[in-house]
Amino acid sequence: MIDLSRKKFHEEMKLTVTRAPTQETIKELRHELGLVKNIVDYWKEKSNRRAFGKIKNESISFEKWREIYSQHGWIEISDYRCFYNPKSVSINNENITALPSVEGNSDNEQSGTWASYELDKSYSAFFKVWDKYYQKWEFRLKKLEKERFDMRRVSQTQTTRIEEALFVLLGLSPSVQGTTGFENFSLSERLFETDSVEYQDYQGNKLLVNSNLYSNDDYGHLEWYLKQKEEYVLIERLATRGQPSDFSDRLSSIKFNEWAYKNHYLEDRVPRIRNSAESPFGEGFAFKLFSSLLETGYIKGTFDYTWELADGMSWASLHYLASELVKRNLIQTTSPFEDIEKYIHYGSSYPLKDQALLTSPDVLSHTNDDKIFLQECDLIDSALINVEPDNAIGNRTYKEKQ
Repeated sequence: MIDLSRKKFHEEMKLTVTRAPTQETIKELRHELGLVKNIVDYWKEKSNRRAFGKIKNESISFEKWREIYSQHGWIEISDYRCFYNPKSVSINNENITALPSVEGNSDNEQSGTWASYELDKSYSAFFKVWDKYYQKWEFRLKKLEKERFDMRRVSQTQTTRIEEALFVLLGLSPSVQGTTGFENFSLSERLFETDSVEYQDYQGNKLLVNSNLYSNDDYGHLEWYLKQKEEYVLIERLATRGQPSDFSDRLSSIKFNEWAYKNHYLEDRVPRIRNSAESPFGEGFAFKLFSSLLETGYIKGTFDYTWELADGMSWASLHYLASELVKRNLIQTTSPFEDIEKYIHYGSSYPLKDQALLTSPDVLSHTNDDKIFLQECDLIDSALINVEPDNAIGNRTYKEKQ
């Protein structure tokens, strides 16, 4: 049914998500990431159990590996770079006899029956790639959870990548794509791909083992999950016009925005009147702050309405603003983060007091995120230099005045 109460779509609309699906999406992705963590723990345990637990997660030479098994009375089959346990297997004149199983033993690589150097090495390698994958997505989810929703990558370009469109429909900010942690982001990325490892068992059989990190039709676990979402299917249909042979990873931004608006994924952002009766800083000081922040380009809007951060400004910098107001003794309050939300629109369910710039675990030097954040802080610093405390505020907080 067509919603007659909604305005007709036009390109000048200031679009935003119609609901707050971010937390629900993050919750789902965290559940999937938990499954990834189980696999990380599996490979970690495999790695730690190698060579009677003498290796743990370290690299080891073949000579050292051989020494450990020899010291434990195992028999080497040098042609296969392999050892077998004489208590589990008897090999006489090329006849192989499985002996009665000792407690906990069965015929597999870590059962106490046999061990391969290449196989033992692979456990450490597979643990490391799965752990890197897990850490990458753990950082990504934290960033997505804190990121301010920003449509500019979609609304200010002629074409939109499928990944960007998918993020919009899921309530995730497409602005993260291309930034730290999301460099060249694609659902088909294979950042931690490793080769299969060939090894031989104690019978000389040639075997292969793989990390299976991209075993879901060549997709990683989280990427595969996103690709199975209903929203992805809808976007793919929109991009191909129902013809799979016409597949493209890009679609018209205008057509996507119009479709998303008509299907209630997006709505026109309407300014909200600010309640001046709830003004913890006092309206006199608030006007000085508004004027200075507006002049530097950190915020936009009008004084009587809830102020909006300018395009590109982050929630992390809003956290900085609230902190600086207290540090500079411009306001006296015990709840600066709650108070600032009385003036500036904060659209995240993540507590503002916990907003902080994230550092990716695989990045050792400064990133573009750092530089952009510092530029935002510079704008705030420039604005606050020209703001003086309002004597009308006195030493009382808004809550204390009630």
